[in-house]
Amino acid sequence: MQDILQHINSVEGVIGSAIFSQKGEVLAHALPALIDAASLKKASELALECAHGLQISQTLDILDMRYSDGRIVVKRFPGALIFLLCAKNINLHVLAITLNLAIKKLQVTDEATGAISTAKGSGPAELPETSDGILRLPVSHLANKQASASFDSLGMIAVSQSTSQYITDFYKSAFNKLTLANAVAGTSGTFPVMVMKDMDQKYDGTIVVGPGIEKKLKVIEGDKVEVRV
Repeated sequence: MQDILQHINSVEGVIGSAIFSQKGEVLAHALPALIDAASLKKASELALECAHGLQISQTLDILDMRYSDGRIVVKRFPGALIFLLCAKNINLHVLAITLNLAIKKLQVTDEATGAISTAKGSGPAELPETSDGILRLPVSHLANKQASASFDSLGMIAVSQSTSQYITDFYKSAFNKLTLANAVAGTSGTFPVMVMKDMDQKYDGTIVVGPGIEKKLKVIEGDKVEVRV
């Protein structure tokens, strides 16, 4: 769990993060040392009270509270809240992708106690691996096979708008082509990219490929590829 919080903290503009239970308990945190236990406990109680009052689980995806010198971002998921202390100019698009992926990695094992474990397994639920400066994202397919075959026939891959922004911010470079590499099979290729604005949120944090490119790279859905600009 601590590794996931540290990954969230790696997003530019995130100062610290924590996970609170539905009872307002601090389950884990990676916040600056100047924030003591009493302050963190008070923050958890206020965040929970605010979440309940605004019913963010039913109406809002993210609660974004802005102050003169910073922001507090709260995102709810089954059994708990993720609490973030952020700089005022943080890129919410990039943060949203990271949070969505992080939540898929967190699994509430006992809602009565608020215990949380890290989900195991591979595929889109995993966080991007970036420790060596290389972005790795899972491969996915469009549910609409005709649409998938259409951009595949042009030798193109697709990403959601949020994923495009994430890649741009990660490499600090705009792009219209991406190089994908399957390190296991030793295959790679450079492909034009189609940014799809109305793509379903489930595709955030993935690279959408058609059957032709999938065959070229020797990958299947869920496999991770190295992504380079």
